Amino acid sequence: PGSSPHHPRAMLSRDETRAAERATGASQSERFALELEFVMSLANPRYVHHLASTGAMDDPAFIAYLEYLRYWEQPRYAKFVHYPHAFYFLEQLRRPEFRKAMANPRLAEQAHAHQFWHWQRSRTELAEEAAAAATARGAGGAADGG
Repeated sequence: PGSSPHHPRAMLSRDETRAAERATGASQSERFALELEFVMSLANPRYVHHLASTGAMDDPAFIAYLEYLRYWEQPRYAKFVHYPHAFYFLEQLRRPEFRKAMANPRLAEQAHAHQFWHWQRSRTELAEEAAAAATARGAGGAADGG
């Protein structure tokens, strides 16, 4: 009970699991949920800026934690991540120059604006494709007498 078969620690022995839970104060399922939430939060450039501006990105333990979180890139875990940009930021955060750049509020806002434009363009393209498909179906139905 209290463990998630999706978490990489699901392969731990019962004693290792208990030791991990004592050390972190969280069960495997709680840890899975917390790590998932944190990974997804990395899709927000403003949050990444907050982490960078508070000095978290200068902490070797935090950098090691980001490296550990790369297991979320595996398909069996990635399917739980709702915001695919999180993977981009997780990858970029491996680079010291990116971590430093995200401490700059202007660069963080620029990243946010680019992300917004990407989403806006993607939605517009999807809407245009759907409209074209509907028009094509309508024209096909009329040609069939329907």
